[in-house]
Amino acid sequence: MDEPTIAQLAHLNYQEFCRLLTRWSGSAGRLDEHDGLMCWATATDFAVKLNGASRTDPGLAADEALRRVGAWFGELGRAPGSGGIGRGFTLDVRTGYDDDLDAAAEAARLIPVLESPQMVCAAPLADPRARSDIDVAWVDDVAGVREFVAINDDAYQSLGMPAGVISDSVRAPDRMLEPHLMLVVARVGGRPAAAALAFLSHGVGGVHYVGVRDFARGQGLGELVTRLVTNRAFERGAAFVGLQASSMGESIYRRMGYREIYRYRSYVDFAT
Repeated sequence: MDEPTIAQLAHLNYQEFCRLLTRWSGSAGRLDEHDGLMCWATATDFAVKLNGASRTDPGLAADEALRRVGAWFGELGRAPGSGGIGRGFTLDVRTGYDDDLDAAAEAARLIPVLESPQMVCAAPLADPRARSDIDVAWVDDVAGVREFVAINDDAYQSLGMPAGVISDSVRAPDRMLEPHLMLVVARVGGRPAAAALAFLSHGVGGVHYVGVRDFARGQGLGELVTRLVTNRAFERGAAFVGLQASSMGESIYRRMGYREIYRYRSYVDFAT
């Protein structure tokens, strides 16, 4: 598979994850996708990564894309009970692919808050070493989904997510049990400690929501659950597996065998 195809499939897979977030919010999720632009919203109004927009057609003019995104989230924020102001959102641009949108976001004074490498893994990884004090379980019921969500809600606070927003975004936990999704939880001494998921779309896998609680950090649990879901995606037929790395995980993923193919720059309008 050539590099442009890998890059396009990785991007399509990431956009599909954004759609998944709206489905997990049940009736509170919103998705609007037409004429080269996708806007999506979860059940929470937290702007960073839980409400967002992405250009689906690079031919859509950057200024027009920004106008439409602002209008869509403005209307969403004026829904009954919203207080009458627009909802905040994240605009994701790909460095090297969306240079015009990047420049337009800067000109509009959106706030750059994240720059995440899109990384891919071409082949299954070595199996993680077993530890007698760690119990690993694949999630197969709603109770397991709730445990998975609670781990990530706790873990992602270290990256700036307020407590409760991830939990609030998941209003339809049964939708996380669909067969193209693979969720794993690791427990240490019986305590839920780490989690990760992978899903399949466009013939490739995507890894998301890799989270480790504070008490369990420094023990290799993030790498453990990432290896597990990466390999499970390959077992299910993924041509490759991708992820967007946080600053905490980037060096770990490189060491494991993931490589960077481009970066996402995330601009935020906090609608304050």
